[in-house]
Amino acid sequence: MEPTIINYYGKQTSRCGYCKNVECSNSHGMHAYNLAPQDYQDLIDRGWRRSGHYCYKPNNKNTCCPCYAIRCDTNEFKLSKSHKKILKRMNNFLRDGKKNKSEESTKSDTSATTSQMSAEKAQTNEGDENAMGSGSIREEPQAPNIPIREINMEAVAKANPQKTFSIPEKKESSEVSVVGTSANLSSLDGSIKSFDESKPPCKKAKQMRKERKEAKIKAKAEKDSAEQPQMKSSSIQNREKTLKDFVNSASPNDCHKLKVILVTSNKGVTNEAFNIYRKYQLIIHNDDPARLKKANLQRFCYKSPIKHTKLPGGPSCGYGSFHQQYWLDDKLIAVGVIDILPLCVSSVYFFYDPDYSFLSLGTYGSLREIEFVQQLVETVPSLKYYYMGYYIHSCPKMRYKGKLVPSYLLCPETYTWNLLTNEMRQQLDIQKYLRLNGDPEANDVDDFLETHLDLVMLLVENNTCVTYREYIQSFNIETLDTMLDMIRSRLYKEITGEDDDRESILEYGKLVGRTCAHRMLYVKV
Repeated sequence: MEPTIINYYGKQTSRCGYCKNVECSNSHGMHAYNLAPQDYQDLIDRGWRRSGHYCYKPNNKNTCCPCYAIRCDTNEFKLSKSHKKILKRMNNFLRDGKKNKSEESTKSDTSATTSQMSAEKAQTNEGDENAMGSGSIREEPQAPNIPIREINMEAVAKANPQKTFSIPEKKESSEVSVVGTSANLSSLDGSIKSFDESKPPCKKAKQMRKERKEAKIKAKAEKDSAEQPQMKSSSIQNREKTLKDFVNSASPNDCHKLKVILVTSNKGVTNEAFNIYRKYQLIIHNDDPARLKKANLQRFCYKSPIKHTKLPGGPSCGYGSFHQQYWLDDKLIAVGVIDILPLCVSSVYFFYDPDYSFLSLGTYGSLREIEFVQQLVETVPSLKYYYMGYYIHSCPKMRYKGKLVPSYLLCPETYTWNLLTNEMRQQLDIQKYLRLNGDPEANDVDDFLETHLDLVMLLVENNTCVTYREYIQSFNIETLDTMLDMIRSRLYKEITGEDDDRESILEYGKLVGRTCAHRMLYVKV
């Protein structure tokens, strides 16, 4: 597997896309040449997020609008009345091809002038069903204009034949469970027996009991065969419909056919996709037409550092970046950009044809992505979460993400997931920044300390991978104890005329965590 390679930029300050103030949004950024799926999973579980190849982590203590990573457990997901209404609306449209009066008015609203749409977007829109996509407000930081060192992945592999970059499978310890019978336990441990070996098994009696039981079942089935259709119909009516039921309710006689096709994101931008994206950005977000170019869409939604990877025990489609294309009959009407990772599906962006806004495609797309996770979890039990990016409580437009129940927010200090409750919302009403973990004794279990610096992986000249300690030793500087590292750092600069990036690497290690710092390659510029 190709290693994760990043170029760390450090602290970044920019205009905030949420409160619109200038030079008040604070974050840390880095360019990812390549990202292993498990590494990106670990990064987003520490509050990182990507936009194309640019990865960023808000500095929640100092930024104007704190951004809390948010995810939903799809195994426990509950459909709300609003969700069911949207799913029924889509199914009714597919079946009959008709729209009611309220839906017609919704469509007319999307055809409003740019100035009208801009005025609408300026208002608080917490209940807007059309805003329910992870990309409903595109306000992500942009990569700084800093020259990027070219990295040849093949050259890195050739220069480091002795290095292995395989990543062990990681599971959440709190979720590991063992379910089994005495029979399969005995197959794991030969010392476990579910019977007394001194006595022969009574196979004949067991067989007789089995035959009697089968006969009873068969007789009951024949007796109830006439009533079965009616009982089945009644059972279906009484059972509450699941998300899967709504999604799979299509009939061959439907007026329209909707297909959601999964494709890898490394394809070039098609004219169909770009036309939808341009129309969406102009009408829904009142974007500047001058910046709506194919190259921008390619950079933001098509280029990804997460390479398509298939691993044993993983999903059949593999890990990596994908697009879910929504085809209505033979017309592309929406595109969902997602990352499939070891524990989750992370929603990157969603754009759709505004002509179909009456179908609330933003919310519908989120529900289809949750249903997709529920499909994946059937074969990969650990892959059960749906990540929605950031929850920004100080921006009312972005609170809609918390309507997916149950949702969990990432504590920016302990990096633990905490259930989003009404009490937590009330606390966020009072203060923007909050340590979400209520346990004062809890801390970051993957914290990076100065003593961990020596094992940070660096990619230096000639594409060679070395640890920070090896890098310093290569200049024949005597290795000293940790308490004298600052002296060693100054000696290094005096002898070589270069900066060893000590402070920058320490900052980087704290942000990505000890595990990633010792596994990913930090490009030494």
